[in-house]
Amino acid sequence: MTGPGAPVTDRRPDESMTLLREVTERPLDPGYALMAERRARAGETAAPRRRLPGAAALVVVGALLGGATTVAVLDLRAPQPEVSRGRAVLIEQIRDRGAQVEALSGRAAELSAQVGRLQSGGVLPSALLEINELDRWVNGSTPVRGPGLVVRLTDGSGGGLVEPGDAPAESRVRDADVQFVVNELWAAGAEAIAVNDERLTSLSAIRNAGDAILVDLQPLNGPTYTIEAVGDADEMQVAFARSAGLGFLQLLSAEYDIEHAVSTSDGMYLPGAGARTLRYAHVPRAQDGAQDGAGSEGDDEDEAGPGSGSGEQEDG
Repeated sequence: MTGPGAPVTDRRPDESMTLLREVTERPLDPGYALMAERRARAGETAAPRRRLPGAAALVVVGALLGGATTVAVLDLRAPQPEVSRGRAVLIEQIRDRGAQVEALSGRAAELSAQVGRLQSGGVLPSALLEINELDRWVNGSTPVRGPGLVVRLTDGSGGGLVEPGDAPAESRVRDADVQFVVNELWAAGAEAIAVNDERLTSLSAIRNAGDAILVDLQPLNGPTYTIEAVGDADEMQVAFARSAGLGFLQLLSAEYDIEHAVSTSDGMYLPGAGARTLRYAHVPRAQDGAQDGAGSEGDDEDEAGPGSGSGEQEDG
């Protein structure tokens, strides 16, 4: 027996750390320890068994899937008979059309040469030759050489350090700009005009298609657009400077950073425009000509009748 104040000597020093002691001394759960003991008594090992049949099945399934995928890809990439036949038909049609184009081009060249021989052989009257030459001059089918005025417009950079071809939309030359300059050159006395070697005629159209400028549906290569006008260079330069054309170019340069240059040239060559499509034509008949001639003679007699009658009255 001990007194109330006597110290207790049979208590463990680590009595307050029972939980930590249990974890340290008995790390294995009692249930797991009991199961391990039973297996040891039965002669079983604690190592897990290898499942060889399951692994082999996975390998076989993977191989089958890979083979099926390969076969499907090869099937898709293999040329189909229908596609091959369609391609062969298209190639044959292209060759046929190419042969037709060559034949028609040769026929057109022969007819053009025949027309040239007839025109230069004295078959047509000189008056018709002059009219024909004037018509070819007016419609732009005849190439032109001579002095004139050259106006160049170049896409701007929009005030930034970029290439002219990469200029923003507001700093690019538009179809309206080219139209305005062309009209001012006509007004200044131009006899023939071409834009980037595309000859302009009375039927020509200058328009935009997206960011491209078209002349008779032919796209022009930018960023520089060269407008050549054949005529009296000095008179055209003075007339263009006095017109609204020069002020318009200065406005484009100041507001949109579009560069311009105006110069004269002593020798320019403007190619002829392409052949126009003939839409309406007929062969005049001799009977129509005879009727027209008779009608003209009758008209002359009717016009001369009153005059001669009045003259006779004056003589009387």
